[in-house]
Amino acid sequence: MGKCFAVLSEYTEGGDNSLESRITIPFTLHGIEENLTVEYTQGTDPREIGYDALQGFPIDKICCIGYPVMHGYFEHMNATGYRRSCGFIQFVERIENHGENREFSIDVSDENLEKGNPYFAYGYPAEIFDAPCWNLAGCRHLKWTAYTYLVDLPSRMNGNKLKFLGGYSWGYEEDENGPQRLLPLEILTENDWEKHATEKGISDI
Repeated sequence: MGKCFAVLSEYTEGGDNSLESRITIPFTLHGIEENLTVEYTQGTDPREIGYDALQGFPIDKICCIGYPVMHGYFEHMNATGYRRSCGFIQFVERIENHGENREFSIDVSDENLEKGNPYFAYGYPAEIFDAPCWNLAGCRHLKWTAYTYLVDLPSRMNGNKLKFLGGYSWGYEEDENGPQRLLPLEILTENDWEKHATEKGISDI
């Protein structure tokens, strides 16, 4: 803990390791066509990311520099009122030391999981932001991948069914010298959702 890393100069505009990526994911919510906007960048300013607001955070705030910053939101939503309700479920896969160990988890606190709440965010509509930092936790090399899914929350509007709306993956690789590369922002399918939801016991009910 307490290490600091410089911004990776190898990332340039354009290409798979672009400093900035922006995609639009179309989906249908309660019969209405919508679009989710995802912005994906490389962190350069701890204060802009908000690390200075995290009370008692155990790692030097500068350690987020060079790591990915993800923001998923709606520039405009056609739906109104209750129809705008949606949420995000995010899974994180840690592959340590090039496959020596794999961990797959739901990205929420243990307290929320104990209460049966797997949602990273939810609202009218939901918005998601995430900016990981140095996280080797004793291993020599880490591939950290997030699988972020937009879902229709169980409610009276859908027969209390949890439903896939859209998804994308992103992340990074790091070693003891800091972040080595950002993983590309990639679209996920309903098959990906079913695989990950099944692995962690989240079923469409």
